[in-house]
Amino acid sequence: MTQYIIRRVLQSIPLLIILSFVLFAFTNALGDPLAIFAESRNRPTQAEREMLIRRLGLDRPLTEQYLVWMIGNDWMLVDVRGDGSVMEPGTREGVLRGDLGLSFVTRQPAWTRIEERLPATLTLMIPSYLITLVLAVAIGVYSSLRPYSLLDNTITGLSFFFFSMPIFFIALMTIYLFAVQFPQWGLPGLPIGGTGDGSLGDLILHMLMPVFCLVAIQLAGYVRFIRSSMLDVLNQDYIRTANAKGLSGRTVVQRHAFKNAALPLVTLVGLDLPFLLAGAVVTERIFAWPGMGRLFIESFERADVTVMMAILMLLCVMVVVFQLLTDIVYTWFDPRIRY
Repeated sequence: MTQYIIRRVLQSIPLLIILSFVLFAFTNALGDPLAIFAESRNRPTQAEREMLIRRLGLDRPLTEQYLVWMIGNDWMLVDVRGDGSVMEPGTREGVLRGDLGLSFVTRQPAWTRIEERLPATLTLMIPSYLITLVLAVAIGVYSSLRPYSLLDNTITGLSFFFFSMPIFFIALMTIYLFAVQFPQWGLPGLPIGGTGDGSLGDLILHMLMPVFCLVAIQLAGYVRFIRSSMLDVLNQDYIRTANAKGLSGRTVVQRHAFKNAALPLVTLVGLDLPFLLAGAVVTERIFAWPGMGRLFIESFERADVTVMMAILMLLCVMVVVFQLLTDIVYTWFDPRIRY
């Protein structure tokens, strides 16, 4: 197991380097990161703008900019005036030494921007994902034990309906129902956006609609996935053998059927968990939730390359880590797997 983990970590290093270069090239092609200064009251002069471009290395080839972003710029001299008369070393340490760069918008470190938004994202995403998993397992297993019954057909129809609906439509309909129609019907309405005044009760009220939207859009796919996995396992010979031995239905489902059907589910969860850190872009935008998804959109609109790269690289690292954890969890569900 130890050798397997070491080998997987070593294999992920060149993969992350390739991904980081591709993402760096794409994000740098989005626009001019210095355009944000045109919106400020104290607009820099052309000379100041050119000096800032040289200090940040934006006038250099893409590969050199990538090296500055990755390993820092203390290995090269920066031409301050542009005429070669004044040269000074750079001050960027690089991602490999923990320096993710400064935001072009706020001039704060990119990691500080992430630290400000990550708690709000986790507050929203973790409860919604846990609710999704619990409901999906319960509904999916129950539906697989009664296939093609009236309840199963109803669940299948609702799953297809919610799975086919775009998240912005569900969010807008949720707002219309719970925030607009409820007060007209004399019922207490729900707040539309934000996180509230800071109290726990107000935070929960503001979470209800975005959590409902996230659960609705995720639950449909998970229910269909678990139902099909369980139906496939329940038709296996060893399940019929277990039933023939006189084992109770609960024992057959819990110890034999679900444990084997959960192996594909572990893969799905391992793929989805890293993206909890990214937040829900559309949902956070509609409900004005100050999370990572909204931060990424704001950075994208203003070509804030450093913040976008920090978010994307965090996701890449988390995908590699959770895929490794998923492979390790496999051995608990299926003892036949050896590394």
